[in-house]
Amino acid sequence: MKRILSLFLLLASFVPAQESKPTLIVLISIDQMRADYFERYGKYFTGGFGRLYNQGIVYTNADLNYATSETGPGHATLGTGCFPWKSGIQGNEWIEVHTLNDTYCVSDSTAKPVDGIGGGFSPRNLMVTAIGDWLKKESPQSKVITVSSKDRAAILMGGKHPDYAFWYGRSVGGMVTSDYYTKSLPGWVKRFNASQWAEKNVPEQWTKSLPDAEYEKIGPDEFKAESRWNEDTSFPHSFTPEKKNEQIMGSPYGDKIIVDFAMEAVKNEKLGSRGITDLLCISLSNCDYVGHAMGPDSHEILDLLVKVDGYLEGLFSFLDTYVGKNKYVVALSADHAVCPLPEFNSTFRNVSAKRYNYKDDVKSKIDSLSISLKNELKADDEIIHKNAFINYSAGAQAGLDSIQLEQKVRSGLLSIEAYVDIFFRRELVTREPSSKPYIEKYRNSYFAPRGEDFQYRIRENCIISSRTYGSTHGSPYAYDTHIPVLFWWNGAPPQKISRPVFSADVAPTLAKFAGFSFPKNLDGVPLPEISK
Repeated sequence: MKRILSLFLLLASFVPAQESKPTLIVLISIDQMRADYFERYGKYFTGGFGRLYNQGIVYTNADLNYATSETGPGHATLGTGCFPWKSGIQGNEWIEVHTLNDTYCVSDSTAKPVDGIGGGFSPRNLMVTAIGDWLKKESPQSKVITVSSKDRAAILMGGKHPDYAFWYGRSVGGMVTSDYYTKSLPGWVKRFNASQWAEKNVPEQWTKSLPDAEYEKIGPDEFKAESRWNEDTSFPHSFTPEKKNEQIMGSPYGDKIIVDFAMEAVKNEKLGSRGITDLLCISLSNCDYVGHAMGPDSHEILDLLVKVDGYLEGLFSFLDTYVGKNKYVVALSADHAVCPLPEFNSTFRNVSAKRYNYKDDVKSKIDSLSISLKNELKADDEIIHKNAFINYSAGAQAGLDSIQLEQKVRSGLLSIEAYVDIFFRRELVTREPSSKPYIEKYRNSYFAPRGEDFQYRIRENCIISSRTYGSTHGSPYAYDTHIPVLFWWNGAPPQKISRPVFSADVAPTLAKFAGFSFPKNLDGVPLPEISK
């Protein structure tokens, strides 16, 4: 009997700690986080990032698999498991086909402020359901709450019908929502907003966490193509007391307030503590704000990541105690990555890279092309509207069919140095095989009812900007689309997996792991290492 008992105990020691469905799913997006940050800076990650990377399951070859690498599409894909061609969120903004009006991805004029703040936004432009909707369909008592600095991040991760979606209101220094979700802020949110968080938690200066020598391995602190904070681009960065509510967005403290608020949501809504599965979606936006301003090779990005590593460890330690270490699962990914500063690439990496001025190098030339075509075709109106639509009727009146007119437009656009390829609607709405590089990524980005007549591919390692500093994203290249995908739960078998996966796989993987069903027409699939 003793031998049988000993054998039983030995076998039991090999059973993973996560023996039943999690009571809390935590889906985290680090806005603009490149996958290579874990490789470059992993030795500095001793907290939350370190827990996920060293104790979790890491997919080292994860990609967006679509071209519009922006915040709106990125969070919609993470939440829904669908690429933009299905979700309808093909960009942060788009131009309405019939009116030529600019439309923001989560704009909603019918969504009113709540308790006098917020308003204006909802998921009405999202064409599919998300993980929170799938969960609540099977378990109506489950709670779904999303939080972010950005409205579009919180809203699009949350899907159609979360309990709450909250985003940061700079004017109030707290969290806001719209009446699409609730008619009045919960009491705990009101208390949080009245707590003068920035005054109590933000120091006089943003200073470095590591010794200077660690940052100097990256490159210089002061660099001409970085955005200036007050008088220069180097540490320390001083906050103006009366502007802290605004200035923390663009610093690590803009992420700390979101993590602190997320913990308040867990406590006050009893997420993960009610015997059923709840969902908490967190999007931390300041890697994006800092990356835009300073670039991915800046001292600021490294320091922000080190501090966020600490904030996440605080979150996970809190969940270990409040929810229970064996009762929650974490997935971490990103909505997109970012292009290095062209000036940094050319100076320190010997990479051919260039910053194109939008007004002089692009817009003026498209305007000239449109005027030239108008004169050539003796048309009454412009041939190219808003850099996105073609006046096909003018071509027809001049005796050109659509393909002939497109050939002229293509030839003219490719005379602009910043562009290396053009994709027309007829190429994007089909799934016929094509030899064009990157066309599948563009097809996955293209939601036809909101689609332009053409899209362009920018020259690799280059950006188009109206500024002489900072970086951006939005291309199909790996520096914009290679993102992290990591899963952790207590007892997960740590491993690094190099086969290709996509950010669209995250939501169905979590759903299968937690034991609820999901739609069959997703672009993403459950990852077997997790869902089995």
